[in-house]
Amino acid sequence: MVMKPCFCMLIVFLLLPVLVLAEEAPVGSIKTLDGEVVVVRKDQMLPAAIGMPVFKGDIAQTSKTGSVGIVFRDDTIISLGPESTLNIAEYVFEPKTEQFSVLMKMLKGTFVYISGAIGRLSPEAIRLETPSSMIGIRGTKILIEVNE
Repeated sequence: MVMKPCFCMLIVFLLLPVLVLAEEAPVGSIKTLDGEVVVVRKDQMLPAAIGMPVFKGDIAQTSKTGSVGIVFRDDTIISLGPESTLNIAEYVFEPKTEQFSVLMKMLKGTFVYISGAIGRLSPEAIRLETPSSMIGIRGTKILIEVNE
């Protein structure tokens, strides 16, 4: 009977590093901020702050007077104007294994997109979606306006 608790503890200690590694790394961070901006993460509304990490699945929302600039790991920059909503649906930047994928869902508002390393290494891996279209990026800088 003494073996069972010890065996269970051994399993927990062996699996702990796997669980820690499973935690997702940030895909970028907030670099500029003006006015009220929130980040929706797993059904929680978090007030945005300069330096705040952003993760795949986060949704950035700006108020009537808010704006935010997000810099991603590959140096892609996305700026959101007032009353804008952006869903960071997918982001993979693994240059060692040549895995790249970006899917940004621009739900409403104005956005400036400036491509980073993924745009140079794998431009076909970048997709921007709006409620009425999907945009493949081949250039380095674009402005998108999404009306409701």
